[in-house]
Amino acid sequence: MASASAAQIGAIHVISKRIGLGEDERRALMVAATGKRSARDLTSGEAITVIDRLKVLQGDGAAPKGAPGLDGIYAPKLRALWLSGWHLGVVRDRTDRALLSFLERQTGLSHTRFLRDSADASRVIEALKAWLSREAGVEWPARGTVLDTKAAVFRAQQARLAALGCARHPDIANPTEETLDAAIRADGKRLRHALKGR
Repeated sequence: MASASAAQIGAIHVISKRIGLGEDERRALMVAATGKRSARDLTSGEAITVIDRLKVLQGDGAAPKGAPGLDGIYAPKLRALWLSGWHLGVVRDRTDRALLSFLERQTGLSHTRFLRDSADASRVIEALKAWLSREAGVEWPARGTVLDTKAAVFRAQQARLAALGCARHPDIANPTEETLDAAIRADGKRLRHALKGR
């Protein structure tokens, strides 16, 4: 498939800047939408997906399929953590609706679009991380990249599988975000299956 055009890459950056997304938030949104962190690595189709999501945040597009109305600058980070919980066998309902219920319990806010205060966002993010640490043994890096965070989720997932008597995933040489995402998704299925059998 064709790579993203210069015009598409430009649009991603322009819309991101217009709606106030910083580099980390923009990259988190791209990872959530496509599994890729850099606009230069996107295919043309993936760029369209990212642009559509940005337009929803901007308020001039329909919610993308599979992401019904979950928007706001903190939504990609919250969704990534929520799905990590799903792949760790802690979150029982992976839907955005369940995530919004969690958000409301933590902050009183009914939707991520209302989550604008960094202190509120931090409270929800830290509550999610604490839950995954407590229930799944995730040891979050004090400071780190997205790759470091994914590696922490992967290690916790492997420990849970081993504790259930399941085979661990083969070591990943020179892991990337994409290889870790694929392994976490595949082993999430195995882990949820093993937990059902308990």
